[in-house]
Amino acid sequence: MLELGSTYLIVKDMEKSINFYEQLLEMKVSHRNFNRWAQFNFSGNCIALYNNSYDYEIINSNKNLDKYFNEEYINYLKHRKIKYGNNFVLNFWIEDLNAEYERIKALDIGKLSEIMYLNIASPYYFFVLEDPDNNTIEITGNYKIPGINNQCAVDF
Repeated sequence: MLELGSTYLIVKDMEKSINFYEQLLEMKVSHRNFNRWAQFNFSGNCIALYNNSYDYEIINSNKNLDKYFNEEYINYLKHRKIKYGNNFVLNFWIEDLNAEYERIKALDIGKLSEIMYLNIASPYYFFVLEDPDNNTIEITGNYKIPGINNQCAVDF
C-alpha cells in the first residue's frame, strides 16, 4: 500500500511563497534545501514548496550535471510544461472560522473571498484564499452567523 510522503506546490518565487505560508500557517518552515525545497511539518503530514526553476538554473549553468541529475530527468524537465496555480485545493479546518477569516483578512496576504455556504452532501461554511501562485486554499470550520445568538451554524 502506498503511503503519502508529502503534498507539494510548484512555486515561482520561493521567498514570496515561504513568507505567505509562514503567515497563513502561523509557523516557520520546518526544513529547507537551498532555494529548491521548503516544507512545513504537521503531525504526520507535510506541505512543501518546490521551486523547479532551481533545477533549470543548474542545467543552464554548465556545471557537471551528472553530479545532480541523470539524463532522463533532464529530458523530463525539457519537455515539462508547468501551469502555475489552481491545480489543486489545500483544505484546512479551524475551530473558529469567523476569527480565522478576520485574522487572514488583516494579514492581507492574498486574494480572499467572502465566507460562503455550501450544502451538497452536508452543509458547511468556508472561504477561499489564493497563494502567490494563485493556488486555492479552502478554510472551513465552525461558523457563527453574525447576530444570531452566537450559535454555530455548522458544527463539525
